[in-house]
Amino acid sequence: MPQYDFRCKTCGERFSLHFKSVAAYAAATPQCYACDSVELSRIISGVAIPQAQRDYRNMSAGEMLSVLEAGEKKQVDDMFRQVKSTAADGSGSA
Repeated sequence: MPQYDFRCKTCGERFSLHFKSVAAYAAATPQCYACDSVELSRIISGVAIPQAQRDYRNMSAGEMLSVLEAGEKKQVDDMFRQVKSTAADGSGSA
């Protein structure tokens, strides 16, 4: 469900509206809930960009070491989670 942030050009109120789809947003005429004005500016506050999942299970020991040395918590956590799940289901090589 897309969320859009607005600032009213008339009263300055800042608010968010949720729409069922991008098409529903395109068809709507949003109004300020404080003063009913349709003179709104859309605010871009935060954008979520999904990143491709990296497959750590097929990395060499040297590549895994470089992930550890980089020290990025999310990458290290993802790597341990993948390697652990591979070991738990028996699909890793021993």
